[in-house]
Amino acid sequence: MTTDPSHPSPSAVTTPTAPSAARGTATVNGSPVAVHEGFTLTDAVARLTGREITPAGTAADGHPLGIAVAVDDTVVPRSLWAATPVAPGQSVEIVTAVQGG
Repeated sequence: MTTDPSHPSPSAVTTPTAPSAARGTATVNGSPVAVHEGFTLTDAVARLTGREITPAGTAADGHPLGIAVAVDDTVVPRSLWAATPVAPGQSVEIVTAVQGG
C-alpha cells in the first residue's frame, strides 16, 4: 500500500488544541498566549489560522498558507516550525503575504 504525500495521515498533522499544563505566556502577534511543554511554532500557526498544519509546515488541506513566522525578530523557516518550541516570554510574529501594491 502506498501513501499519498499530499494527504498526510491524521497522526502527521497538528490541529489547534487547548493548552494543557500551561507553563507560561508568550506573545503571538501582540496577544498573550499560554504555552505548555511541547508547544511549537506549528501549534502557534495552527491556533492562529484555525487550520491543520503538517510537520513540514504546510496546510493539511493542500491550500497555500502564504505566511511567514519570526521569533524574537528572527525568521524561522517553515521546515523548522515543528522543531521550534515557543518558550514563555518569547515574541512570535505570524505575518500574511498580501497581493497588490
